[in-house]
Amino acid sequence: MSQANTPWHGKSVLVVDDYLAVRKTIKELAQSLGMVPVEAENGLKAQEILKNAKIDLVITDLVMPEMDGFELTEAIKNDPNLRSTPVVIISTHADSKYIFRALRLGADDYLTKPPTAEMVNTVLTRIFDHDW
Repeated sequence: MSQANTPWHGKSVLVVDDYLAVRKTIKELAQSLGMVPVEAENGLKAQEILKNAKIDLVITDLVMPEMDGFELTEAIKNDPNLRSTPVVIISTHADSKYIFRALRLGADDYLTKPPTAEMVNTVLTRIFDHDW
């Protein structure tokens, strides 16, 4: 399947991470998969973007200053205008307590760092390909 034929081609993705290098990596990965990335360095900045732009997917780190990924996920899923926006947590924390907490708060998926194109492609297929 070419990237132009994927259900996520052209969709916007908000990449939230306090480390520029990580944001750059995920941004490049998203672009290679045909998505349009937008960046934020923490959950507060992400909330500002979400209020002012149409975002199709949020990929967020867990540990960030000002507002972490748990708080951001909870805020998105409790907002009637945003709750249908898929949220994918991406973190170095692979412990089940982090994964379960993220999923309980409404995260749609959980990836461990560093992400690979295959991992992201699999998650995007689960989120956007509704032909199953």
